[in-house]
Amino acid sequence: MAPWGYRTFEDELACDWLEDLFDSDPNAFFTHCLDLRGLDFLEQLACVGVICTSELTHALCRGPREGLPDAVHVWLSDHSHVDGSRFLPGSIRGMRRVLGPKSEMRQRWEDNESLGAKWLEHAADLLVCLESVWSSLPANDSTSNRRRRL
Repeated sequence: MAPWGYRTFEDELACDWLEDLFDSDPNAFFTHCLDLRGLDFLEQLACVGVICTSELTHALCRGPREGLPDAVHVWLSDHSHVDGSRFLPGSIRGMRRVLGPKSEMRQRWEDNESLGAKWLEHAADLLVCLESVWSSLPANDSTSNRRRRL
């Protein structure tokens, strides 16, 4: 991990993830990043995929949070047609795991005395934002079933 700040894209791996997103189908890419089946412990790369996907999911649903790089704004402008709400359940579950004890990212940030607490606050805020978007969606039969699975 080579972070220069605590925000999602203030890290080399996250910037590499963003470059890969530009070359990918966003629906397939996001689905892949949020597929954590069979993983008991989340390694750093899996965590990067989850947190970056979650950041873009929120941005698609409610607009970008503060501090996102220009490249994210360009991508969002070019992909405003992507339905971010379909990735909300996976993003919420994934962020809960990234913030949990079996997360290499969480463990690494806990060891970072200067920025660890800020990262934790920033990541926890993203989870709260995602949960807020999810709870504000109108309930119907498919979302009622999905809500129970969260």
